[in-house]
Amino acid sequence: MKYPKHVTIDGVKYPINTDFRVALKCFDIINDENISDTERTYAVVYKLFGFIPKDEDMPIFVEKVEKYLACGESQEQHKERKKDMDFEQDFKYLVASFMSDYHINLVESDMHWYQFINLIQGFTENSVMNRVRDLRNYDLSEVKDQKQRNKIIKAQQSVALKSELTQEEQEAIDEFESLFR
Repeated sequence: MKYPKHVTIDGVKYPINTDFRVALKCFDIINDENISDTERTYAVVYKLFGFIPKDEDMPIFVEKVEKYLACGESQEQHKERKKDMDFEQDFKYLVASFMSDYHINLVESDMHWYQFINLIQGFTENSVMNRVRDLRNYDLSEVKDQKQRNKIIKAQQSVALKSELTQEEQEAIDEFESLFR
């Protein structure tokens, strides 16, 4: 599979900074409640393209950003998935899993964003990250023994995502993401 290295807008090729760390930084920016939606939009476009396009061109660049960060998936496909991983919170698990499954030192690696995501999706069931994700998604209704259930609950709490978004946080993210539509 060939990973995109540029986007074409009105016949002009614009290179994308494809390093996975840049994409992760874009998500940090998107989730930063301390800056306005407009500032986030401009910051993400700048991070990926290295410049701020003219205002009239911004919507098409935003559309390209959205598609790139979603690895070519539609918003609907992307939103249908239950969140069971957080790049920042789970970075230590990602580092361990990349090392154990692929012998890649993630801290020192140069990797395209799409490759990073594809490799995460290919983690073995024994990788630390997939074990954590399985635990987060474990259906407690299947556990009849109360002692075992309590043990699993305690384990789930130890790896739980920091917090599900408050209604206000979700509305802010939804409003920001509406800029991409």
